[in-house]
Amino acid sequence: MKYLLKESQISKLVFHYLDAQDWWTWDIGDGEFNVADGKYGKDLFRFRIQNSSTVPDHEFNVLYIEDNLVTKISKLFSISNDDSVKLIIDWFNKEYGKSLTVNDFEWIESDTYYDDEEEN
Repeated sequence: MKYLLKESQISKLVFHYLDAQDWWTWDIGDGEFNVADGKYGKDLFRFRIQNSSTVPDHEFNVLYIEDNLVTKISKLFSISNDDSVKLIIDWFNKEYGKSLTVNDFEWIESDTYYDDEEEN
């Protein structure tokens, strides 16, 4: 049996799923922080305050998201990566009192390449 869910219903399901995770927040100072999946887990979010290179004395916020989280949300809820990113950012805003948009989002760079290179 197939069900059609409204966008708001999918949003609620994604929010409930993310609320249920064992998030661990690491304050790194100056208002910046990382959010990992568990106390010793991998960082899935990194919130950073960047200084503009073109506008003097201008700061802007950036949310870095680990791509596996986006893929997981997309597969679990059968939604596009773009929709997943938007819902993840909306949840992050609610959870951490921010007002970020998809324009404030970047991917977390993977350290795998560097780890493999160091082993050689």
